Amino acid sequence: MPLFSNEVTPEYQAAERVVIMRERGTRALLLVTISVITLWLVGGQIRDRILLQKQWEPLAFDSENLSVVGVLDRRGDYDHNFFKVIQSNKMTRVELTNTGWDYCFPTDAGPLVDPQNGDIIKGVQAVDGKVGDAMLIPYIKAGLARYRQILNASAQVTADMPIEIEGQRGKPATLVELLRKYQEQRRIKEKANEEEGGGGGSTTSVEHGTAIAGSLLIRSCPVLLTSKCFSSAELIVQPASALADEMYTVRLNLTPEGRSRFYRWSKEHENESIVFIVKGSVKTAGRVAQVLDVNWWDINNVRDKESAQMLVDAANQNKK
Repeated sequence: MPLFSNEVTPEYQAAERVVIMRERGTRALLLVTISVITLWLVGGQIRDRILLQKQWEPLAFDSENLSVVGVLDRRGDYDHNFFKVIQSNKMTRVELTNTGWDYCFPTDAGPLVDPQNGDIIKGVQAVDGKVGDAMLIPYIKAGLARYRQILNASAQVTADMPIEIEGQRGKPATLVELLRKYQEQRRIKEKANEEEGGGGGSTTSVEHGTAIAGSLLIRSCPVLLTSKCFSSAELIVQPASALADEMYTVRLNLTPEGRSRFYRWSKEHENESIVFIVKGSVKTAGRVAQVLDVNWWDINNVRDKESAQMLVDAANQNKK
């Protein structure tokens, strides 16, 4: 039997076969394309769901670059929150409220957290801010735990815990050693005032609602994101108008981990403020108005160009 048939196919039948083959090939290609796209979309959704539901380990703060912290200020009456965020002109600051102070130094949680120790620490802050802030950190952590109704909050403060002071070398002193040291200094000062006729009682005026440094916030508040959670950032200028001066928008692009972490935080902490801290300095803040599952977000109406640029540079660390 010959390998090829000698039968001649009419020209019109050959053309029809070519058309049919092309249609079948096109349909097959379309089906393959649709299948690939469907698998890609479904796989992407599954991957996103897994990522967004992932339980992440707590983040350590980044003192050299960017740390974003939550200040847990959901309540409508700002003075009944633990912290209060104040933005005026080109400045952003975070204050510890009277309520927050009372959570840090309650009257019924033992001698180590007695309000008198709070007075001592406040006096230390007035003389040496670094030492006073370092002593206050465990009290703020414990106060936040009480505020959030976490059991055994007082365990955050122990007498023998070492107090690490920025820039100080050698073995750190314990909390109780520092309290005794400054309590004795305070007693000597009060005695001298009495002998000079200055009257008795404490000479330290304890003020509440004072600004809390960014370097203290990153060591005591929940850390949401750090520089590694951002893939890139850019600065967008909002031109001046007849009603407003030039302002700036900071656009932050999130990594998959950053997106997941921020989504989970926004889901559980809607209507709370987050604070952006660069190298220990508060740069700006914003409020999470809704649950956000986004790859990027904009911080609008930043008034200080230098702060906005520092925020962009810190978020761009992953690009270097």
